[in-house]
Amino acid sequence: MSELKPEALFTKEMEDEVVKLTQDLVRMKSVNPPGDERRVAEFTARYLEDAGFTVEFIDHDADRASMLARLKGSGEAPGVLYSAHLDTVPVGAEKWLHEPFDGEIADDKIWGRGSTDMKSGMAAIMVSAKLLAKAKAPLKGDIVIALTAGEETDSLGAVEVAKRKDLGPLQALIVAEPSANDIFVAEKGALWLEIATHGKTAHGSMPDLGRNAILMMVAFLNEFEKLEFPYTEHPMLGKYSRSVDTITGGVKTNVVPDYCAITIDMRTVPGQDHAQMVKQIEALFAQLQAKMPDFKATVTVINDRPPVTTPVDDPAVTKFNAALAEAVGKATEPKGVRYYTDAAALAPALNLPMIICGPGRAELCHVPNEYVDIDLLVQAVKIYTLATLKYLG
Repeated sequence: MSELKPEALFTKEMEDEVVKLTQDLVRMKSVNPPGDERRVAEFTARYLEDAGFTVEFIDHDADRASMLARLKGSGEAPGVLYSAHLDTVPVGAEKWLHEPFDGEIADDKIWGRGSTDMKSGMAAIMVSAKLLAKAKAPLKGDIVIALTAGEETDSLGAVEVAKRKDLGPLQALIVAEPSANDIFVAEKGALWLEIATHGKTAHGSMPDLGRNAILMMVAFLNEFEKLEFPYTEHPMLGKYSRSVDTITGGVKTNVVPDYCAITIDMRTVPGQDHAQMVKQIEALFAQLQAKMPDFKATVTVINDRPPVTTPVDDPAVTKFNAALAEAVGKATEPKGVRYYTDAAALAPALNLPMIICGPGRAELCHVPNEYVDIDLLVQAVKIYTLATLKYLG
């Protein structure tokens, strides 16, 4: 640990800055789709560049970009990678208590789309990094910050960052997703499939001349509900789950449908093989075709993210938990989450232990009247600052 006294950094000015920065970020629309993250990326780049970081853009298209920032250390220790995403989900049709892009403060909370997921976490990372940079903390390794586009759809920014060969060496990945400043070290995988059945149109008065794709889908769903995908229940992530969530098919009431499609959301646990699960679906197609000669179906993988876990006794977790205990007065038991994050793209590719910790609340993600508690926001700055010093001091 360096001689720097971190408590001297935790001033009223720091608290005001992280609140204002979160408000500024909420007021910048980056709803995905379509994304429009470039404006936020440029804003965060200016902020960190002014603090002494070198910054770089990863361009996706005219309106979309991710941003990488680095504060160089002495090189005596591997660096730390902090991750946050720039995009948010849409607002929805429901009327909000506070305008979703005003960043209004009420009841000791900042309200707005992205306040919890996850512009508050982004702001806390940035303010913590600025504190250490301005204090000229003697860091033995680099602070690397990846602010990425597209997490709410395809993680295109994180996928590009994961391809980089110039990020390391690194010792930990900290993802500022909502956790109410708890520690999560495991997340479920996601396998999203589109199943399509293919038939032949005919006049609705002569269904015997067609092949009804909707009835094929009914047959598939009846058998799919019986299909077992082997797994071992995980101590932090629990059981594998699946859900059939969308269906489309048919063109007109008096036309036999030649096409029907569903999407399935499968949330996996360590030990499950996504490729093997797809093969089980294809084997089911073959069984149905043996019974129904006209049966024809295809499967398309539309999202494929592995489960990610870090041992609770990993040194990266131990150090982070010590920082959290110092910041909030008590240690916590690492847990797992059902959702996935950009860690699914980053941690396996970079071979890094993953920790999720952010000031937002997971139950407020993607819902109306999203907010972040200001006390958790300020606390997150302290946690990240102390964690960085434990990793790099």
